[in-house]
Amino acid sequence: MTSLEMKLKDWFLHPAIQYHDWDPALFWKPYDEHDPFGELRVDPQELEVYFAALIGAESECYDAVNQNHQAAKFSPLPRAVFLTVSAHRNDVPLFSPAHTLH
Repeated sequence: MTSLEMKLKDWFLHPAIQYHDWDPALFWKPYDEHDPFGELRVDPQELEVYFAALIGAESECYDAVNQNHQAAKFSPLPRAVFLTVSAHRNDVPLFSPAHTLH
């Protein structure tokens, strides 16, 4: 598990995120019934930006997410801005899939 994945797991347990009562399976593919935090379903950098906005922390991936999605012109907002606005509106955006899923 990468340090970013560990950070996301820790942040998922933060009260500001637990308030939403989301099942970990929304973001992770469970390893088994005892470990719901398996392989990420969604792009970890996007999820980091989103969780950071929800808990009021500074995102380490903000600039990278904007840069990675700069070529995609499907939204008038840069991707990290969109994710942050979605978090502040209590919307769950459609995240990009994780590249590691089979």
